[in-house]
Amino acid sequence: MKLNISVSAKKRGEMMTAVSFTPNSPTIYATCDDQTLCSFGADGDEESTPADLGAHITSISWFPPAGKTVVDMFAASCTDGTLRFFKKNGMLEKKIQAHDGAAICVEWNLDGSSLVTSGEDGEVKVWSRNGNLRSQLATYPTPIYALSFSPSSTSLLLANGNKLIILPLASNKQKTVTWEACSSGVVTCCDWNNVSGLIVSGGEDCCYRVYDSFGLPLFTSNPHEHVITSVAWRPNSSLFAVGSYNVIRLCDKTGWTVCKNNPATGSIVKCKWSSDGTQLAGAGGGGVVIFAQLVDRTLEYGNVTATLTDPKKIQISDVTSPNSFDELDFPRDRVVEFSLGHDHLVVATATQCFIYESPNYNTPQIFDLRNPVNLIVLAPKSFAVVDTVMGVTVYNYEGRQLSAPRFQGLRPEFLSADHVSLSHDVIAILDQTDFKTIRCFDILTGRPLGNNGEVKHDQEITKISLSLFSTSSMDRRLVFIDSNKELFITPTAQLPGVQKKFAIQKLLTQVDTVAWNDTSDLLACVADSRLTVYYYPHALYVDRDLLSQSVESHDASSFGSHPQILSFFGNTITVRRSSGAVLTRTVPPYPALLYEYAAGGRFKDCVKLCRYIKSPQLWATLAAMAIYHQDLDSAAVALSATKEVDKLQYIKYIQSIASSEVRNAEMMLYKRCPEEAESILLQASPMKLYHAIKMNVRLYRWDRALQLAVKHDKYKDVVMWYRREYLKGFRREEDKSEFLKLGREVGEVDEERVKELKREAKESEREGDRK
Repeated sequence: MKLNISVSAKKRGEMMTAVSFTPNSPTIYATCDDQTLCSFGADGDEESTPADLGAHITSISWFPPAGKTVVDMFAASCTDGTLRFFKKNGMLEKKIQAHDGAAICVEWNLDGSSLVTSGEDGEVKVWSRNGNLRSQLATYPTPIYALSFSPSSTSLLLANGNKLIILPLASNKQKTVTWEACSSGVVTCCDWNNVSGLIVSGGEDCCYRVYDSFGLPLFTSNPHEHVITSVAWRPNSSLFAVGSYNVIRLCDKTGWTVCKNNPATGSIVKCKWSSDGTQLAGAGGGGVVIFAQLVDRTLEYGNVTATLTDPKKIQISDVTSPNSFDELDFPRDRVVEFSLGHDHLVVATATQCFIYESPNYNTPQIFDLRNPVNLIVLAPKSFAVVDTVMGVTVYNYEGRQLSAPRFQGLRPEFLSADHVSLSHDVIAILDQTDFKTIRCFDILTGRPLGNNGEVKHDQEITKISLSLFSTSSMDRRLVFIDSNKELFITPTAQLPGVQKKFAIQKLLTQVDTVAWNDTSDLLACVADSRLTVYYYPHALYVDRDLLSQSVESHDASSFGSHPQILSFFGNTITVRRSSGAVLTRTVPPYPALLYEYAAGGRFKDCVKLCRYIKSPQLWATLAAMAIYHQDLDSAAVALSATKEVDKLQYIKYIQSIASSEVRNAEMMLYKRCPEEAESILLQASPMKLYHAIKMNVRLYRWDRALQLAVKHDKYKDVVMWYRREYLKGFRREEDKSEFLKLGREVGEVDEERVKELKREAKESEREGDRK
């Protein structure tokens, strides 16, 4: 991605001190050291005569939009220590003496209920919307040169001296966090990302740094030629802008520089993004206002590449036809967001949404948008659009709205691609009010899935991703990475035999990034400097031993620290290093063929493929797939190839069972789901009671076996006899009160009587099966 910058120099003989976009329009307001307020259009043309503010402004902050309500007002901090409220035409509404010495910073919180100021006197004060002092939050011996609210507006980030400080706003158990963020001189600027929670700062040591929300350093740049004077995160993005003397650069959250420009502006003392993240404005010390727009943004999917060559133009090219391309024009509005994938290109402008189907880019589906779009997420059959007013809306590729999932506390302005995932039938959204909860909805109805659609975890979750291959919600898998960098997998629907408390299973630790394959359920992740590919992650719910055998793992030290999987298309994995370099790795195409054959019930072809390839991972994958689909013949062949003799014998035993209910119960036992196995037997017919009791005896679940026998008043002798034989073999005395009590009632158990009861039970089962 590149940053194209056009500079408009308004020579007033004074430096520009502050700049900001209005919340709901591309208009830019800038203040000058000659005490005037200027407004500019997106193209850089001055829109009105400069208004006299009557004060030297150090910082301005527009009142944030609250839903559909728009308040055309901004707050300004001034060199005379006052906090002033102005209308957009420059008319003064209120003036308050806020600080001794200059007031340096002013910032509204996200909902506009309060604002914070800081000054040369080292004081940090909280004010109401009407300008009433609520509290003096803190006092420091040196000036506060920069501040920023946390994503939840519950904490404040302060730049004081060479340190950054996270200061809680409420008197709760949170502690103040302080760390050194500048090796020499002071921290001059800082910003807190509302989506990722990352912090960026710059200082007089000519370096910019990236931290997590706890102050842990993630990246430190090399020293630049001049002091870093401004930083700003792009809304809903992993990019941030850095301003210095005659330099503005765009950087990734991992620190590497996406692009760099050298406008003759002097020091860029302030820089701000528009609310849709398509434009950037900067205030130059040389009396210049910078106007920048994102262009040359490139997306790739398969052989197709889409490039934003102009704010209103997208160029489509195909690598198989290098000399031909399509150019899409949007004369009405600039492009706000676009996404490419699953043979579709979806483009959102300021007022419309265009849906193109590859390879025909001439006749798009078009529908109107009420609000600017922040995020577009594509799936094979549908796509989701996120905006700050309507929230999340799901459409099909014909432009028809399918659903609009809602839940209490939904904060769409904080959602990113890591927090929303879409599949054929399910959409998963990370709850921004409780980062330990994922909410899953049916995309056709917008209703939560079973159990209120909640997936709860004991740690905060940072990334979620739904599998794309399965066409049934029963087979849909959701993976997520938590704050401890551990990878978990869970079904989106309740699986037969899988208790809710066991549904969430850990796959791996020290995970940096993860991605599902687009044509199968292969799962790739980079963890602990290794690239790991799970051929069949669902094997975790079939046989964990087979899961460990169906994994491909390679050294990934060349990816460096904090890599990111960009895509997993076909058998190619694309990874971006923290330096910005893009590397690719390939996996064998054979697991995808197994998925294709198994989906069509062609397990004989699966066996032929595995015999031809002779891969242990492929045989283990086939074994797990065949067991899941209950193709026991293919499972037996695959287990034989993996030399799992004990599992093979058990599968052969299951094949020999005549009763379908008993076979299903034994399959559940293979999957280590005894409760479900027992339920199958008890629900089948009363004649399967003996088999249910005997199954619990085999598993040494003595209490449950006795409970069933007492409840139905049958086979108590059988349970007591097996229990006594068990204790006799270990030379132990009975210590369970229930068995002692029953033993006094039953007395001595006759082995012949037990054998007779077993024969009667088995004969009764055979008669029931014949009927």
